[in-house]
Amino acid sequence: MTDKTEELRHLPLRERKEDIQSLALQYIKLASDQIGTGFKELSRDAEEYLKTYDWPGDEKELETAVKKACILAEGQVLEVEDFDLKHRQARSIGKFVESKLKGFMRNIKRFESFNLYDMVIPEVEKSLIMMVLNETRGNQIKAASLLGINRNTLRSKIKKLGIKVK
Repeated sequence: MTDKTEELRHLPLRERKEDIQSLALQYIKLASDQIGTGFKELSRDAEEYLKTYDWPGDEKELETAVKKACILAEGQVLEVEDFDLKHRQARSIGKFVESKLKGFMRNIKRFESFNLYDMVIPEVEKSLIMMVLNETRGNQIKAASLLGINRNTLRSKIKKLGIKVK
């Protein structure tokens, strides 16, 4: 890496708009490899949207936004609404979970009585914890922090849900 390249890299991302697309593509690949989101691409509108955002959190904020969009996107193409940087809303996650549960619901309607809550909630919790542990490379302190829970609570959930930690 040349001194000029290194110097440019230290500039805030909002001053390096030309780097945003290539960085976003790197983070899409990272999400695919680390989280298993599959191949995704950016729509032209999403590309432009990312270039117009101010990026106060710099490259880490871009990485987080891209990974979240890869997880929440319904298709192969990341659209502006998959990022929602200015108004991040919990309903996106709710919409994602709802879409995943619809197929499951069709299959269990034939049962007269079924404790859906006790079946689904632990599975969602287990998946979330496993994803975060994978993202933090098994670092339980970082994982607990990302999840917004105490480390002892995380350890208890790992044991209760039968999660194998590296």
